[in-house]
Amino acid sequence: MPKREISDSLADYIMSKMSMQGLMFFIGVYDTYGTLNAVLPGRIPHPVHLREGMAIRNLMRDSKLCEDWDAHDFDDSWEAAILAVFAKYKKELKTT
Repeated sequence: MPKREISDSLADYIMSKMSMQGLMFFIGVYDTYGTLNAVLPGRIPHPVHLREGMAIRNLMRDSKLCEDWDAHDFDDSWEAAILAVFAKYKKELKTT
């Protein structure tokens, strides 16, 4: 199933709820692995998908901007949501 489109409103909502420390964590994972859905040796999913990814999926649910989404949509789109935050707030993130 294709990922859902991430609206600017959703990126803004996520940015408003996340700490700079949380965003820097995601940037570190992305810089290390080139993805937020990283797979460790032995084909083990990186814990970021289960822990921090779940926090993002819950933020997306709480936003009321994704009311027609199902669990698969959230699971398939949380990485794109963080990447949308990166893209939209690139300048602000580089200055911290």
